[in-house]
Amino acid sequence: MIRTTALDARQRQERLDAKTLDNLFRRRIEDGAKCSPFVSAAILQIVKEVFPLHPEDLGKELDLGQVKLLIAAAHEPAGKAIEECQKVTVLLTLDAKDDPTIRAWDGVTGLRRSRILRLACEARDQDGLLSYEDLAYRLLNCGVRTIVRDIAALRRRGVEVPTRGQQQDIGPGQTHRVQAVRLFLQGKEANEIARVLYHSISSIENYVTTFARVVFLADKGYGTDEIAFVIHRSPALVGAYRQLYEEFRGQAFAQVRLRELLGRIGENTRPSGPKKGGRS
Repeated sequence: MIRTTALDARQRQERLDAKTLDNLFRRRIEDGAKCSPFVSAAILQIVKEVFPLHPEDLGKELDLGQVKLLIAAAHEPAGKAIEECQKVTVLLTLDAKDDPTIRAWDGVTGLRRSRILRLACEARDQDGLLSYEDLAYRLLNCGVRTIVRDIAALRRRGVEVPTRGQQQDIGPGQTHRVQAVRLFLQGKEANEIARVLYHSISSIENYVTTFARVVFLADKGYGTDEIAFVIHRSPALVGAYRQLYEEFRGQAFAQVRLRELLGRIGENTRPSGPKKGGRS
């Protein structure tokens, strides 16, 4: 069968259309009430007429520069048809305060790669995974080939981007945050790391400081869940940082950096109250 450009475009649009609230509502009506698509479409139209949604009421919880998107849930396998996948709603930062600095350093290409990495990681943190088409057509207004090239460039720098098509190949610790701290422990300076990962220096400093707080509390005997609660970060990130600490703590060349990090953290990092036994 010869695939035509028109057929590819139609199938791509069908996949994108499947990631809408209208489609999600109709699928649940059809599955729950065992009704036809015609009936679900009629029900949807009535719901819209009875419960009108005003644009000013939508997105009030969004911060400046954020967008709300419906995407495939992270647990869905990559080969499953998108219309059959469970969906999750995620809040993504399309325009961050550090973006102008990154553009000044690395140009439009560097800014786009920084956004690809940020958007994909934010989606995964909210139990969703973006596809190349989500990034290209719904967020960054570019071609899929551009996304493929950018992700390949990031991979060459040692950074994996957690997209839907790659989810089975990416470990939980392979994030840009962990990679930034790893480079710091290997002796790189914040400005070098920022250029490699298309980030701002302030972002790199924030990752390193968060890692230092995790190390401080881990040395005090606190478990992963307790540390996550105290520093307001996900247990997955805390676990990845603890694993990175165990990897480097016995290496002589990293001792200077680890002492430097712990010197940044004071006793005010410790939670109030008596110390508990660690929980992982």
